Amino acid sequence: MPSNAIIDLIAALWLGFIGACVGSFLNVVAYRMPLGMSIIWKPSHCPKCNHAIRPYDNVPIFGWLWLKGRCRDCGEPISPRYAIVEFVMGFAFFVLAYAELFSGGANLPGGPITEFTGAVNNFLVPNWALIGVYAYHGVLLSLLIVITLIDLDGKNVPFSFALFGGLVGLLTGMLGVHPWLEKEWFRLEELKIASAFGFAVFGAGCGFLASAVIVAVWRVRLETAQNNADKKEKRFFERTGIPFHKAGNLMAALTLAGIFLGGLVIWYAVVYTVIILVFTRRILPKERWKLCKLALPVFFCVVIVLIAVWKPFEGYLHF
Repeated sequence: MPSNAIIDLIAALWLGFIGACVGSFLNVVAYRMPLGMSIIWKPSHCPKCNHAIRPYDNVPIFGWLWLKGRCRDCGEPISPRYAIVEFVMGFAFFVLAYAELFSGGANLPGGPITEFTGAVNNFLVPNWALIGVYAYHGVLLSLLIVITLIDLDGKNVPFSFALFGGLVGLLTGMLGVHPWLEKEWFRLEELKIASAFGFAVFGAGCGFLASAVIVAVWRVRLETAQNNADKKEKRFFERTGIPFHKAGNLMAALTLAGIFLGGLVIWYAVVYTVIILVFTRRILPKERWKLCKLALPVFFCVVIVLIAVWKPFEGYLHF
C-alpha cells in the first residue's frame, strides 16, 4: 500500500475516532436533555447504580466491549445502543473524510473546492473552506442523530434544541460554509434569493413542507384504513400511525436538514427514505416492525449517502 494511502487511512481512522467521541457525547445529550438534566456538569454514570464511569471504561465502543456490556460496579447490563451510536458516528466521520475531505470536495455540487487531495496535502496546505464544509456536515449529522435517539425513546425533541440547530445552520451558512456557494452556476440573484439567509429559509421551508405532506398523507391513509373492511390493513396503519411527538420530531429533522443541505436535496432524501420504508414494509413482518421507528434512522443513513455522493445529483439541482 502506498505511503500516502496509509497516511490517509490513519487520518481517516483518527477522524473516525473523533466521530465516535462525538457520538458518546450525543448519547448523553439524547438521554438527559428531554429529562431536563444537565449535559455538562454531571459526569457519565451508570443509570442503574449512579456510579461514575471510569475514564478508561468510557473509551468509545471499546469501553462497552471491554466491560461486555455491563456496569463494572453493579453488573447490570448497559444498552448496546451506546456503542452502536458511537460506531455509527465514527463510521460517518470516516466515510466523509474520504468522500469529502481527502477528495478536495469532489463530492460537492461546487466541487472540487481545491486541487489538493489526500490527508497530507490537507494538513500541509489546509483549505479552511473545505474543512468548514466537513465540520458543517458533521454538525448536521450530530443534530440528526440526537433527534433520532430522542424519537426512538418516544420523547419530544425540545424546541430549544431544534432552534439551536437551526441557528447554527443558519449562521454558519451565512459565513459562506455552504457548499453550494462554491458552484459557478449558483447565483443567489438568479435564484431570486437575496442572501444565504434566504437560501437557508428556503431549505427550512422545503423540509417543513415535506414533513407536513408525509404526516398529512399518513393520517389520511390511517383514516381510510379505519373505515376499511380490511382488518389487516387497518391494524397495520393503527400500529404504525404517526403520533403527535413523531410528527414534531420528523418536522424538526427535515427542517434542519433543509437548512444545512438546501431545499432541493431534502426532497431527494425524503423520496429515497420513503422508497426504503415501503420496501421494508414488504419484506419484514408487519407485526414486528413499525415504520415510524425506522423513519428517522433510515433518513439519517440516506443523508450520509447523499452527502458522500452529492456530485452525481448536481445536474438535477437547477431550478
